[in-house]
Amino acid sequence: MPNRPLQTTETGHPVSPLHDLPKGAHARIVSIDVQNAFGQRDEHVTQRLKELGFLPGATLKVIGFGLFGKDPIAVQINGTKFGLRRREAEKILTTPHKA
Repeated sequence: MPNRPLQTTETGHPVSPLHDLPKGAHARIVSIDVQNAFGQRDEHVTQRLKELGFLPGATLKVIGFGLFGKDPIAVQINGTKFGLRRREAEKILTTPHKA
């Protein structure tokens, strides 16, 4: 897993990818980042995530992880639960949000 430089929002809140959040964390989506692992399909994956409701400003909760903390990562957004692959979750940049 590559080390990302510490990012912050314009208001100074820390930004971290969804896959780094612990179980039970509440977060607000800042953006959907490029993930080189998807290659030419990256735009398609980004569009699919947006169609599912993973949009900047949306809030979510991390529900859990697969066996041994692996895939899938279970999240709840807009009242719907989704299972994301770790690579998909790496694309979603978030900032902490109080429930």
